Amino acid sequence: MTNRTNTFLGLLAAFLVFFSCACDPCGGEQGAIEIDFSDRTAPDLYWQIVTRTTTPSGPISAISIVNDSDYSLSMTQNDVVEITLLGEDNESGIEWLNLQGGFGYTCSRPDAAIALSGIVPGNRVFFNFAEGECALAEAEYPVYIIDGSNLCVNDYPNLTSGGYVLTGSGANSNIIIRQDYRITINILNAAI
Repeated sequence: MTNRTNTFLGLLAAFLVFFSCACDPCGGEQGAIEIDFSDRTAPDLYWQIVTRTTTPSGPISAISIVNDSDYSLSMTQNDVVEITLLGEDNESGIEWLNLQGGFGYTCSRPDAAIALSGIVPGNRVFFNFAEGECALAEAEYPVYIIDGSNLCVNDYPNLTSGGYVLTGSGANSNIIIRQDYRITINILNAAI
């Protein structure tokens, strides 16, 4: 009777372990949530900004998280700014994030100046799972780096002025989109 009881309890334990794993559609994936298909709210977007500055006394850095749909900051030729678009949706997860924009700045020398401009093309990064039942609650777009010391080189070494405008957007797994999340980076002359 003891052998039968042990076998029965062993089978019951195996069944309970299997059943508990089968109940989690996300399979224990780190950061994954089950999608709430009734969620009709857009994901939250944030900017993570890391600024590193070279000063005569050595380098300093700062990090901040900004939840502002139209944020501005300033940098100089002595600064490196790293910008990361973050998305969060604890109800239906993040499907994709996108970052795009443009830039323009002026480089000079004592007798002349040139203006440079361009676009930052958008490129959606997708975070969805193949099964379609789970998604990541939080995701981040790859870091965008602006290095003030590398903007103006060679014949026109002095950064005079300019800036970048980056726009972030993101969608949750129900394809509810938050867009026009803007950050403006003003480039100032280091002597100002």
